[in-house]
Order: sequence, then C-alpha cells, then structure tokens
Amino acid sequence: MARYPKDEFDDIPPMQRKGAHRRTGGTRSQAGAIALISVLAIAALLLVLGAVNIIRSSAEDPEQQVAEPAATAEETADPTETAAGDSVEVVEKTASVTVLNASGVGGVAGRFGDAVEDAGWEIAQVGNYSTPDSVSSVHYSDSEFEMEARAIADLLGIEDVEESTEFQGDITVVVCSDIADSEPGGGAETPGSATPGAATPGAATEDP
Repeated sequence: MARYPKDEFDDIPPMQRKGAHRRTGGTRSQAGAIALISVLAIAALLLVLGAVNIIRSSAEDPEQQVAEPAATAEETADPTETAAGDSVEVVEKTASVTVLNASGVGGVAGRFGDAVEDAGWEIAQVGNYSTPDSVSSVHYSDSEFEMEARAIADLLGIEDVEESTEFQGDITVVVCSDIADSEPGGGAETPGSATPGAATPGAATEDP
C-alpha cells in the first residue's frame, strides 16, 4: 500500500456519531387530542342532560303544564255582579238619591227611600211620579254614578238600570207596580199594602 506524507488534514479530530434527528411536535399533538376528547365529553354530557329533561317533561301531566292559576275572589269580584249586600258594602257612596213612587200604591217611595238611606246614601227627595211603565228602574245622570246606581238596584231588587238625562238628580229610583208590594230587595209583600192596579196606572198618589 502506498504511503503519503502527513499533512494538515491528518490532524482533524474524529467526529462522534450522532443519533437520528427527531421532530419535537409529539407533545403538542398529544395536548390537542386531549382537548378534543374533553370537548366531545362535554357535548355528550349536555346531550344526556337535555334528553333527561325532555323525558321528565313528557312524564308530567299536560293539564298541569297548561293550566292557568285560578283567579282569586278579589280579582274576579265585581260589585255589580255580587250579592246585593256585598255590592252595597264595597261601593263608595257619593251620589244623592231621589226615590219616586210611580206605582199608585201609597207609602212606597218612603219605604224604598228608607232602605236606600239605611244603606248609607243621602236621600235628596222622596215623591210621586207619573209614568205608564209598570217596571221599576234606576237612572243615573252621569257615568261616574253607574256603580252606585247598580248597587242600589241590587239592594232594591230592580233590574232596569240606565243612564238618563230625564231626571236632574245624581241617581233617581222609580218604583213601579212590579215591586210596590214587596220589601226592598225582593222580600215578601208588605202587610196591609194595596194591590197593584189599585190606583190608576201612571197617576201620582197623595202619599209617596
């Protein structure tokens, strides 16, 4: 074998062998996989909870779900629709009341007027009135007196209530032959009272 003279390249130190180069992205890929698994687990949990709520709702009574709470007596009570005693108690009494006897039966206006006064209203006038009507009525001059007029009608057993400018007072009660022989409120006949038709219909009587 030939020999060559020693030169400067013969002094290069021997190089140590290095291992194969490896990429360092493994840790990052593992963290991404864990995050994906966590998101999927949360989504699955939410789906399970939603399914449980749906099953629970379907198992309840449908009528209980749609039923509205019953209105209380205070919410539904209307003074014009309650019993006469109740409506008289709750209504504010500000109107003055005129009671007219159009029945031809003596003393009717005074008797019905006393009932109105005893209930708390101020009586402006008691008198006689001529009308061909045979059905008693209550008239109010302004809408502000409507509730009071209806309460008085309930108290006396009168069904016909209307706003009218025919009379000057706040509220006017016209008592006709249909209730002339009854106690205010629809009670039994008053002992000794005259019968309907004893006087000429529409004629005023001497005693209201």
